[in-house]
Amino acid sequence: MGLALPFFKSSLSTATVQEPIPLPRGHIPALDGIRGLAILLVTIYRFAGTHDGGLPSWLQPAMEFGTHGVDLFFVLSGFLITGILFDAKGEAHYFRNFYARRTLRIFPLYYGTLALVLVGLPLLGLGISWLNATGDLNSLWWYGSNIRMSQTGLWNFGGLNHFWSLCVEEHFYLVWPLVIFACSRKWAMRVCITAFLASAGARVLWMLTGGNGAAAEVFTLFRLDALCAGAWIALAARGEDGLTNMVPWARAVLVAIGAMLLPLIAMRLQLKTIPTTLYAIFFAAFIVLAVASAKQGWLSFLGRSKLLLWLGKYSYGMYVYQNLLLVGFASFFTAGTITELTGSAAIGRIGFILSMSLLTAGIAWVSWHAYEKRWLAWKHCFEGKKPVKSAAGAAVAT
Repeated sequence: MGLALPFFKSSLSTATVQEPIPLPRGHIPALDGIRGLAILLVTIYRFAGTHDGGLPSWLQPAMEFGTHGVDLFFVLSGFLITGILFDAKGEAHYFRNFYARRTLRIFPLYYGTLALVLVGLPLLGLGISWLNATGDLNSLWWYGSNIRMSQTGLWNFGGLNHFWSLCVEEHFYLVWPLVIFACSRKWAMRVCITAFLASAGARVLWMLTGGNGAAAEVFTLFRLDALCAGAWIALAARGEDGLTNMVPWARAVLVAIGAMLLPLIAMRLQLKTIPTTLYAIFFAAFIVLAVASAKQGWLSFLGRSKLLLWLGKYSYGMYVYQNLLLVGFASFFTAGTITELTGSAAIGRIGFILSMSLLTAGIAWVSWHAYEKRWLAWKHCFEGKKPVKSAAGAAVAT
């Protein structure tokens, strides 16, 4: 299987190993389900009022777990992007196709939202004071808001604070194709391990030496551990053994890391960001098991759940819009608004979560069908030419 971390390399004898588990190729619905799960976690966290004291103390840890939906997004992104890049090696227009397809998926919504909020609304006389942003908004245009936040140590982009994660992803997309192109599978796995350890170690060192917490959460180099964890399993799964040797250890990792995380979640311990690395490993193991169970098994529901698949399809728009809606509505519609009408804080909070989640999902649905998919229709112009077998068995280009 090539280079493997201890918790993924199987020590089982051939007599006890299960039937071979190949890596599924093509579209894997379970991964769409995971994307849906990630946005569900983030959405509940966003609207649950974890920062305004709107929840009972006993429920706070569970709701705050939702913020780790971003970690799941990162691991999933590393897995998917690395798989796409590795499988495309040797094809004509390797770089052009990747960057063009990513541009068509990411830029229209990202820059369209910035244009609407930062240019369109002021032209209509509505201004942007409602954003509550004091950061350098110009940095958003070059995917630099996370760098500015790291420099200042402040979450000072208001309704656009959440764009930091899109910046991290874009920086990864910019550099990672070069790594996969230049390295063999084994060397790329070594790069993943090195970057994983360097990222986690640098982030912990940053906190130990008094660095600001914002940078630890948003700076690109401090968030590579999750992306590289996903990238590593994508490369490992493309070894000759596929997922066979990875599955037993993924189960063990899921249980062991899960047992470590539960008390940390309950006690809301940060431990100098060490749990961030544990989440990266936990979600990497989760994805391995989900892919191995894509058609049958205890995680196969991820690829069958209509709700998760629907959320996965519109997750990008939901992520982009939800914080803007939260901040934009803050002056006239909050959980407190519903509480005043019903006389129940619990109904107020639950009603707010449901209503804002439905509104976000609805806007994301309209955005995808009216705007985003128009750009996505051009992706077929940048598809790689895959080899097929001729009648004589020789590979020919199509």
